[in-house]
Amino acid sequence: MPMLDAARLCSELVKIRSENPPGYTDEVIAFLQETCSHIGIETEVLQKGRKHNLLSKNLQNQFLLCGHVDVVPALADDWTYPPFSGRIDDTVVHGRGTTDMKGGCAALLCALENVLNDGIEPPVDIAFVCDEEGNGDFGMEYLIGQGYLRPQACLIAEPTPELSPVIGEKGVVRLHITFTGDAGHASLHPVVGNSAILQACSFLEYCQEIHSLTWPQDPLVSEVIHNTTNSLSSLLSISHEAAATMLSRVSYNPGHISGGERINVIAQKCELDLDMRIPWGCDIPHLIGKIRSHIPQSKVEVLDCAGPTLSRPGRVCNLVCDGIESVHGKKALPGVTQAASDARHLREAGAEVVNYGPGDLSLLHAVNENVPIRMLNQCMDVYVHVLSHFSNS
Repeated sequence: MPMLDAARLCSELVKIRSENPPGYTDEVIAFLQETCSHIGIETEVLQKGRKHNLLSKNLQNQFLLCGHVDVVPALADDWTYPPFSGRIDDTVVHGRGTTDMKGGCAALLCALENVLNDGIEPPVDIAFVCDEEGNGDFGMEYLIGQGYLRPQACLIAEPTPELSPVIGEKGVVRLHITFTGDAGHASLHPVVGNSAILQACSFLEYCQEIHSLTWPQDPLVSEVIHNTTNSLSSLLSISHEAAATMLSRVSYNPGHISGGERINVIAQKCELDLDMRIPWGCDIPHLIGKIRSHIPQSKVEVLDCAGPTLSRPGRVCNLVCDGIESVHGKKALPGVTQAASDARHLREAGAEVVNYGPGDLSLLHAVNENVPIRMLNQCMDVYVHVLSHFSNS
């Protein structure tokens, strides 16, 4: 049978819908299992309803190649091509998940086929998982918690800057806060009255104070943040100083807020869902304590909490950097990201984890998401370098 082509494989994966919610991955996992069988990899499926994960059948738990196959939803409005068309043109593959991260999964499998055909059998396992895009309960965290996966090292094909493999990510704290005011006639406010909505507004001003705080960093953290600022500032069209601030400070986003009973009533209740990304050096229990002390009359519920993680550069990081330099002819430097991924669960289990993959980061989760074919093939070549040299490193 013909060799796999990264662009075509990415296209086929995009055509198989796997939006989260609801997070059903049974169809895309069935396709991937067939693809793995085609290149000589034995796998097994773990399933919970229509949520499926694909793992190597005989796990060695040395070096894991990993990717998630669920994607964020996409409304067809404003897309140039339908979001699940998987259309291929001269330079890119179009569609939801091309960058995040079915393109990376395709490049991983193509690289693995290449080295196997060359007679190299690296001691690697694969894991294609569900429940990364959201707070699902059957993805990587479950697989590690149940003891299915305990790798020493892991390469995740998440999209990253071309010259900067990611070895760390900020933590995350998600809060649900309920503010309680005193109901009264709207005509009395603001001379008299205690509005729950204004309490929420005042608290968001306090969040800006939290954002201004600085935290102690060890030398490695300072180094990788410095390495990342150039690519991040270029990607977001912001200054290097702003990029460094994004990585080294607590960021906050009021993702959802609702409150009030009627337009002519002083609001008795207001609820806020807040997403905070936590830098290295920030003590999370202390931070949550500061927040609770600032709004003692409000109820603060912690929905999600995970500290920042960082893998000290090791075997896999060095191989990825070497591979990048061999493909691009430029020096690669490890960096970090402000976003979260499955890497944190693997690091907590003791693995060295590196994220490196193809994709247009400016289109992450966006309308007209696509992946340049050049990036797919270059990442595949980097993976081939890593897999070819892993056994001898």
